[in-house]
Amino acid sequence: MGMFGGFFLLWVLGFTSALKPSCFPGGKPKVYTVNKFSRTNDLSILYPTRSMFIAKHWENNILNTALEIRKEDEHVLQDIDEFYSIVKSDCESNKKNIYISWSPKCAIHEILFIVVAEINMDDKKFIIKHLVQSPFWDSKQIESRHLKYALEDLVSDFDELSLDMRELYEKNMRIALDWM
Repeated sequence: MGMFGGFFLLWVLGFTSALKPSCFPGGKPKVYTVNKFSRTNDLSILYPTRSMFIAKHWENNILNTALEIRKEDEHVLQDIDEFYSIVKSDCESNKKNIYISWSPKCAIHEILFIVVAEINMDDKKFIIKHLVQSPFWDSKQIESRHLKYALEDLVSDFDELSLDMRELYEKNMRIALDWM
């Protein structure tokens, strides 16, 4: 295969459609369902190191799957960068944020979002500070507002706390528009 053949092969590969991560290997779309009995069961507490590992995995998947970053992945990378800053700041200041994963039911267990939260006992608030979405999540699979409902249910279990999403809404206009 000469130089022309190599360029032709690269040109053809540029037009092929790879398996989309929002589908199973057979092409059937992934569909997630909310736990109807307790939406909070879709939430799990993560250690900061585990949440960093997951975010790094997502980042590597974005950076290593294509020659250039897709427009829809740019905001995910920005959220991951900010997430790294939050975790680093936590380590340096000995601050204790809470890291929560959201994994609604599917045929395979997959984390769709990582939530960074803080409990402010002085103001009696559960503050949602930041979200990082999986690059494999698509709103056609399940709407992100179900995450909001799960967080509301979680906080409603605590008599003294109220949910505060102002910081998140100020930083993330997409989520603010979808959740408000």
